[in-house]
Formats: sequence, C-alpha cells, structure tokens
Amino acid sequence: MEAKKILTRENELTVELKETVEKEFKGLKLSFEEAFYLDYKVNDETGVVDKTKKVKHYTKDQMNRNLKALKSAYMISKGAAAPSEIVRFRTKYNIAASTLSLILGFSKNTISNIENEGVTSLPSGRLIKMCLNNKDLMTQYIRVCDSLDNQKKQELSARLLE
Repeated sequence: MEAKKILTRENELTVELKETVEKEFKGLKLSFEEAFYLDYKVNDETGVVDKTKKVKHYTKDQMNRNLKALKSAYMISKGAAAPSEIVRFRTKYNIAASTLSLILGFSKNTISNIENEGVTSLPSGRLIKMCLNNKDLMTQYIRVCDSLDNQKKQELSARLLE
C-alpha cells in the first residue's frame, strides 16, 4: 500500500510516518502505532517557524486514527480480542470475517471492521476473545446460529475440532 502524502508548510509533499509509542491512559501504560508527519517546529506563543528543527505534527485524520488506536489498545488491555488474534483464528480455521460476524450475532461487517479499525466495544471485544479461546463455546454459537444452513454448521464445527 502506498504511503499517504501530506503537504508541509513549504507546500512540499511528505510521507506519513508511523511508530510504536507508549502512552499512559486511565492509569495503564499502553503501546500502539501512531501516525504523524514531520514538519518545522512552530513557537506556540509567537507563531515563528524554526526551520532548524522538525517535529511531529498530526493531521485531523491522523489524530482520529491515533485516538482509535489508543482506545483499541486500552480495550485489549481490559480483555478484548486484538484484531491480530481474530485474523489468526479466522486464518487457522478458514472462516470468513462475515461468517464469524454472523456466528457471534453481529452484523455482517462487524469482524472485518474490528480487524481494520480496532476494537470499538469492550463487551463485544471480550465476547469475541472468550469465543476465540473456547472452542466449545464457539461450537455452541455455531449450532444456534440461524444464519447458517446445517451443512455449513457441520463444516465449521468439524474444522474447530481438527
């Protein structure tokens, strides 16, 4: 995927950068990937641009994504499933994101959204984690899922038992 381009104060294109940062949030040290770009330092009081030093700056979109990443890291630390855990589980058992969403009683795109944007709800994230870690519970959800036909239910249950 091509890196996002951002215009600097000098109207020059620069690339979006990412790094893993640690932040304290609600008394917890959390680690997540932060997006930013580098541009000249600006004195907050005078507005004078210091062209000798570049510092991190954030677009509105980057700030929103960084806040989502922080929130997701917080929820994961409180017991929600991480997007990578969900992807690993689905890959291991060859289950489509939309199918897993339906099995767990979510709307069709919920799992895909969580994998791409992070956890948005602590109760949902915890439910997903419990199901990923407990094949018996996942099998029960498959058995009672009204959105799957019996053949699909048997296939999925058999894959979980492998």
